[in-house]
Amino acid sequence: MSVKGILEAFTQSYVEKTDDVVPLSFGFLIDGHKWWTISIHHDQSFQLRQEKPGAPTFYFTATSATLEDIASGALRAPTAMAKAQARDRAPLDVAFMDGYALSKSFDLREFVFRYFSVGRIEKIMLGKQFARIVHGGYAIPLVYAQGLRTAWYRVEKGMIINEDPHDQTNPFPTLVIATRGIGRAQIGGQVFQFSEGEAYYIPKDVTHSFWTDRGEGLEFIIIMYGEGA
Repeated sequence: MSVKGILEAFTQSYVEKTDDVVPLSFGFLIDGHKWWTISIHHDQSFQLRQEKPGAPTFYFTATSATLEDIASGALRAPTAMAKAQARDRAPLDVAFMDGYALSKSFDLREFVFRYFSVGRIEKIMLGKQFARIVHGGYAIPLVYAQGLRTAWYRVEKGMIINEDPHDQTNPFPTLVIATRGIGRAQIGGQVFQFSEGEAYYIPKDVTHSFWTDRGEGLEFIIIMYGEGA
């Protein structure tokens, strides 16, 4: 499918499943030099133009290959955008034109989840083949919304999730739920066994990291919630 066809499919799906469409215009910069502008109107109509946005707004950057992977389901957009630090580069990223500031009423993370998924119900495939390495382990973001972040993680022998001290604390509570395997969790300086069927609640600002010495690896769901999440 062409870039135009992919963007039309994403936009058509977005307006069809959004009951109260907020008018907006935003851009795509594909392969570093091909601009597209998408304008969505209150009546759920939209326009797609092969040009740079004429007014300051946000825009997504990606290669055409990444866009094709997202459209085919080989890679979810939130996974393509996942990063440990804001300065990190990702296959799909978002940038802001000079003079543009996000409205407080517009949740960009929620928009990403809705815009890049086709249909109201989304099946999310879990497994390292669908993941990217973020924070030191295989990661697949599940749902991000105001005050909520959820993700699937897999860590294998030799990996440490949150090995970087800058990644070891969150300014909001965290819940981790092991779904497969046996590993270790460092929480607040103490080391605990972390295995399938177990969960740990981690208060805000408490250090935490995860690893395993087992060949089968450790998989878990992480839920971060509250103000700032």
